[in-house]
Amino acid sequence: MKFRLTMASRITQMLTRLAIESGGYGQRVPMAAGVVYKRHLIATGTNQPKTHPLMMSEGYRKDQLFRHAEVDAILNALRLITAEQLKQCELHIVRVKRPCTASKRWVYGLAKPCAGCTNIIENYGIKKVFWTEDESKVLDFS
Repeated sequence: MKFRLTMASRITQMLTRLAIESGGYGQRVPMAAGVVYKRHLIATGTNQPKTHPLMMSEGYRKDQLFRHAEVDAILNALRLITAEQLKQCELHIVRVKRPCTASKRWVYGLAKPCAGCTNIIENYGIKKVFWTEDESKVLDFS
């Protein structure tokens, strides 16, 4: 018997695929974030090789070389909606990792926003933030 996926799980599944396809940047683990407005995923983001002035704010290292997935998703959303509308959005963050070096499978990892991303999320007034936790269950997309 198959059950209909909830909106949150469909979003998580889409972001999981995006994180895996992104491959992570450099030595970073693959992450993806999505901005959800009125139950619709309107923007996504992944770790990017180029930074942004937002990444120079409090909570980030001075030599921050890449843009975090959360910031990338927020910036992409701001191309479509206003900062006022962004306050009504949810942010979903997914991190995937290999359970061991030799594995070809993926599991979820902890994707809780860092201090810098938390500041940016709060500054934009986003109240609902969801992230993956460390899990040992292998992801299956069949």
